[in-house]
Amino acid sequence: MDRTEALAVLASADRQLVLHELTERDGTATLEDLSRSVAARRHQLPLEDLDDRKVERARDRLRHTHLPKLAERGVIDSSWEEAVSLADGESTDRVFGLSEELDCWPPDDSLGDPSRSW
Repeated sequence: MDRTEALAVLASADRQLVLHELTERDGTATLEDLSRSVAARRHQLPLEDLDDRKVERARDRLRHTHLPKLAERGVIDSSWEEAVSLADGESTDRVFGLSEELDCWPPDDSLGDPSRSW
């Protein structure tokens, strides 16, 4: 993966949040846990205050857009329906190496504003 492809992976707030959550969870999490966490951070709400609709929208974005892109780029294992896991390899190393150069890494809750288009 070249630098441009790694930046494309990191261009999405949701993908940054997924990668950060996976690092916080020792590399593996369920789709449901990631959906709840991404929804909470994007809407700047405690987990207990999330409604099902926000979690469902986050799950749909992850399932149909962000997780396939991460799998296609070799950053997560391609069998992510049950659990999402960071892949071992050059692509993952490249993305995390580049993330350290970004001012917004690790992602903070300023990414939570859903009106921002990433």
